[in-house]
Amino acid sequence: MKGWEEDIFNNFIKLNRGFDLPEKDIIEGTYPVVASTSIKAYHKYYKVNPPAVVTGRSGSLGTVQYINKKCWPLNTSLYVKDFKGNYPKYVFYFLKTFHLENFNSGAGVPTLNQNHLHKLKIKIPDFPIQRKIAAVLSAYDYLIENNNRRIALLEKMAEELYREWFVRLRFPGHEKVKIVKGVPEGWEVKRIRDIVDRKGFGKIYRESELQADGSIVVIDQSVNEWLGYYDGEPEHKATKEDPIILFGDHSCKMQLMIDPFSLAENVIPFAAKRKMPTIFLFYLIHNSIETTEYKRHWTELVNKSVYVPDEFLQQRFADFILPNIIQKEQLKKANKIIKQSRYRLLSRLLSGKIDVENLDIRFPASMKEEEVPAHA
Repeated sequence: MKGWEEDIFNNFIKLNRGFDLPEKDIIEGTYPVVASTSIKAYHKYYKVNPPAVVTGRSGSLGTVQYINKKCWPLNTSLYVKDFKGNYPKYVFYFLKTFHLENFNSGAGVPTLNQNHLHKLKIKIPDFPIQRKIAAVLSAYDYLIENNNRRIALLEKMAEELYREWFVRLRFPGHEKVKIVKGVPEGWEVKRIRDIVDRKGFGKIYRESELQADGSIVVIDQSVNEWLGYYDGEPEHKATKEDPIILFGDHSCKMQLMIDPFSLAENVIPFAAKRKMPTIFLFYLIHNSIETTEYKRHWTELVNKSVYVPDEFLQQRFADFILPNIIQKEQLKKANKIIKQSRYRLLSRLLSGKIDVENLDIRFPASMKEEEVPAHA
């Protein structure tokens, strides 16, 4: 294959263990502290110049992160110390397809054994091809990131409207409402348990029963949007007219569903009682609790008390927010389709099955000629 050579992994890149940084020593700053799967915090100091490619070394294997700023990879991670003349963004995509989780040497905690990698034979394209492959895949990432920014903006707008109406008390018609002891007249204090209608779980799905795509999404209580998919009938038929709220009993993850779904274990579905709009209920309580230890939190949540405004104001807020929620779900669905397309392309591009050598690619401004960082 023209422009590609077979070599060993050790001649491709050099991985290095991250750096110790106890939580008590983190000083708030601007540099990302990179754990095995995500950015954990921001620190005053850094260890690695950008771009950094970081993957899990211990605990969680297989996740690969691209950090385009100075950062501090933690000791639970590995970072690319030497790109050996390869294009950093290509290295990132290569490692994403390499299934590093398969090189586990830990008897208890999963640990990546680099010795198993060094002599592995791999196919490496030349630098110009690496850049073209990275450019194609980066275009998909840009679309996803742009949609995520729009989703975050919609969420911020909804939160701000809730605070404006129900925290700052500048709701429509507030000038004509009497305030009694800091609370608008007519508002009631209620226990959350008295305003929620808890629903049955239905069949509980496990990850082993699911696939990467399908007609029905399965939600778990992790930070991920979903656990997986299957084809069949949903256990819960949420709609924009009859939404359902989900609560992760251990993680306190709470989300509003307006499309059909099913559940993994320890996720509690519920809606609002009587005439309260479920959309309003979600914004009323979704910041009421957060996890501080691994235990069940449902009882703690429903025993809390909240101020409940009149039904007219609840409904008016829900009507304002509904288009916002619908747009967010449309953007999430678009991201799912983009991710699926990128996933199908990823392995074919990095195996050379799709030839990009003769493609006339206009590189975006964000993909200027990267200087390979001298991490060493």
